[in-house]
Amino acid sequence: MRIARIRALIVLCALALVAGLATLWAIRNDSQLSASSDCEPGAVEIKTAPIPDPSEIEVVVLNGTDQSGLAEQAASQLEDRGFVVVDTGDAPEEYDGTALVQYGPEQYAAGLHTYAYFYQGRDGFALDWDQPITITLGSDFREVRSASDARQSFAQSGGIEAPEGTCTVE
Repeated sequence: MRIARIRALIVLCALALVAGLATLWAIRNDSQLSASSDCEPGAVEIKTAPIPDPSEIEVVVLNGTDQSGLAEQAASQLEDRGFVVVDTGDAPEEYDGTALVQYGPEQYAAGLHTYAYFYQGRDGFALDWDQPITITLGSDFREVRSASDARQSFAQSGGIEAPEGTCTVE
């Protein structure tokens, strides 16, 4: 065999080896793992990211007090901040706190974002909630936070953690 052929075979073998090693590395470091690989059996999958823009969040605002017009006032403030208010009305029963923000697994990230707009509000996440994000205003409600205050509150919350019975997916 001539030296040129031997050299060509060596180069070809080296390229095949490099290609094989690159393929092996890509398979071992694949970041596209199954979405539910870390979920325990029976856990509900929730998305914690991306946090949607208020213009993508539909909410229902309910008045849980005897003060008339409170739901409409809060709905107007939410619309000023970009939220889509699909309905307003009276709550079936009175609420004593500031605001109760109820949402389910399908709206997890949107529910947390909405919750940040209510000072001393109560997080009402429920695994079986299948309605739009619902805000029940209570007797301590004064106003919807500004977008900058909500962002600051959201940032200071220490990050998003999946509630019990759920697991996060991307």
